[in-house]
Amino acid sequence: MAAEVETTSEKTTGGALLRVSSDKIGRLMDLVGELSLSVSETINSPELADLDLMGFEAAAHRLSMIVREVQDAATELRLVPVGEVFRRLKRMIRELERETGKKIELVIKGDETAIDKLVADRLYDPLLHVVRNAADHGLEATTADRVAVGKSESGKITLAAAQVGSEVRIQVIDDGRGLNRDRILKKARERGLFGPEEEPENSAVWKVIFEPGFSTAEAVTTLSGRGVGMDVLNQTMKDLRGRIAVDSNPGEGTAVSLHIPVSLAFLDSILLRLGEKLFTVPVDDIQEIVKPGGSDTVSISADHDTEMLKLRGVFVPVCRLERFYRGMRQELKPLSQMVAIIFNTANGAIAVPVDEVLDRQQVVMKPLTGALSSVRASWGCALLPSGEVAIVLDCERLALESAR
Repeated sequence: MAAEVETTSEKTTGGALLRVSSDKIGRLMDLVGELSLSVSETINSPELADLDLMGFEAAAHRLSMIVREVQDAATELRLVPVGEVFRRLKRMIRELERETGKKIELVIKGDETAIDKLVADRLYDPLLHVVRNAADHGLEATTADRVAVGKSESGKITLAAAQVGSEVRIQVIDDGRGLNRDRILKKARERGLFGPEEEPENSAVWKVIFEPGFSTAEAVTTLSGRGVGMDVLNQTMKDLRGRIAVDSNPGEGTAVSLHIPVSLAFLDSILLRLGEKLFTVPVDDIQEIVKPGGSDTVSISADHDTEMLKLRGVFVPVCRLERFYRGMRQELKPLSQMVAIIFNTANGAIAVPVDEVLDRQQVVMKPLTGALSSVRASWGCALLPSGEVAIVLDCERLALESAR
């Protein structure tokens, strides 16, 4: 049976709730996407370019604005409070107390924050893994251990949600021991993720907990130790076009932050051209756009495979899409003849050179399925008003894979 979404109908007598199948709302959003493409294709038709149509530009602008409002309204219909997911997790706390023998206080903040119903349906299981890890590994083993370091008898786990720009940030925060950097690093070295003498940054160490099968638990319990929970979270976040951030301090606790787009259907993006290929990236992923000078580029390897862009005294790694995707031109243009898009990723800033920045558009997102699902560092494809298709770049994976 299809899931139902409660929507509010404002009337003079007050708000009324309607139960609508999520399949019907999904169908509506698909139609709105097709409508948006059709309107843009009509307005930008080359057949109208040389015609003198009185009032056409004003009417076309008004139509585009109305379509944008319809898109926003359709998106809002599929939004539900994240509190629905939080309440299910709240019921699990009593079971976690029984299984761990610990006293746990659950604090919920921002439960009214709205998220896409498709996201809500997939968030419970991965969030449950994070909460279980926080209860089992994060909080001190016994009440006496907490009291000995000046903490309250009850361990605290906070579930917090807030909308930040076009993203929803969901956090699981505990006030426990913090991640054991030495143990994680030792296990990572045993698996060959770091060299014997390599001393990575904390952010790089925390990331390895999301590797498939990674666990530092000495024994497998009903709560953890199999090394699959965080991997499930990582894969789910990739599917939802989201990203994960981890912050931990010894003796103070750990915060796992999930950043997820508010809408999975429409994307506010910048359209880019490199050669004959079109790419698009979320507006919020772009730190800045620069036109490099000849002295701004530095090659740091003999074969010139590795480039750095000097930006206000800071060196930023250059990621060439020509090397990343097959079938693109082999000859690389000097960076000074291109435009550099600076992305701020979890692994630091990267610079992606393109030939041209075309436009800012709200595009209709379509996932890549079948053979196309193997396209590297991509969220999916974007259908453009011109009838062309652009690859939606996943800047986090682009930075990660280009560094290998």
